[in-house]
Amino acid sequence: MKQQHICKNCVLIDGSCGIELKYDCIVGYSGGKDSTALLYKMVHDYGFNPLAVTIDSGFIPDVAFENVRDTLEKLKIDHVIIDGAKETFRRLYQWVFTNQGSGELTLTRNLCDNCGDLVHSLVVREAMERDIDVILFGYSPDEIRCYFYEIPRDEIIHDWLPNFISGEPFIEEDRKHYFAPEDFENRVVPQILLPFHVINYSEEEIIELIESKNLVKKGNSSTLKTSCHIIAAALFYDLNRFGALPYALQFAELGRQDHSIRKKWLITLKRLTPLIREGKFNEKEVNITLEKIGTSREDLLSVVRAQVDKDPNREKIIRNLGLF
Repeated sequence: MKQQHICKNCVLIDGSCGIELKYDCIVGYSGGKDSTALLYKMVHDYGFNPLAVTIDSGFIPDVAFENVRDTLEKLKIDHVIIDGAKETFRRLYQWVFTNQGSGELTLTRNLCDNCGDLVHSLVVREAMERDIDVILFGYSPDEIRCYFYEIPRDEIIHDWLPNFISGEPFIEEDRKHYFAPEDFENRVVPQILLPFHVINYSEEEIIELIESKNLVKKGNSSTLKTSCHIIAAALFYDLNRFGALPYALQFAELGRQDHSIRKKWLITLKRLTPLIREGKFNEKEVNITLEKIGTSREDLLSVVRAQVDKDPNREKIIRNLGLF
């Protein structure tokens, strides 16, 4: 597994300084606004010595990596990039897109759930190799609802390896990135905590914090700029399949948290929806992404239209699409 280790004590890139560093925790760092704010708070509000860990899936926007560089230059903390699972991510995305059933969850949700399990696995492996007992992720309260503050220990051990990974197109190397229960024998399972699920969270305050501290350039805190490229392709699929955007629920939750930003998200949704439906939102990145996983917009639309035609809610879906 290729890693980049930046040691603040000796400024070596290969981690060969020989100095044993003890970190208080790992912070999963994507370069998005929430993980940037969490990293800052752990250092400056709580006085922690975290190790920032970034998982490079091969589908991360340049803006996110720009944020990572800018923030680390300010905070001067150690950072590891794990990029040895890029082909596993590619095969995972390919499988989800080509095996999405008509009656399943939205593709966006299915994709994020499966991707999250792989990301979490890779970060836990890093924590165990370094004997770090606590992992923090900056998920906002509206982003992941299935947990409250902590991911259960039993799920970490038993629930992240998907059943479908035993077949094609996956290979043995892919499975090694996940866990089997025996990987934890006689070893401490790290805690995975989600601080923003229990401490005060305001999107506007998060953006103000990271931009005022010059951790990221103004405008680079937008989720629309830092979200994984694969998400734009998944939204294209879901909007044409169901006549609605999965993120509408997340936008609604943000509006409930802070009524002053409700209008902003309504305008965003109205502007984005027709672009996403036509595949013009992040069009270049969407086309590259679909090429990587071996499909095209035309192929996806063909599958979607066949599913819509069989859907008992077909008329409602068509009516909703007509609104855009």
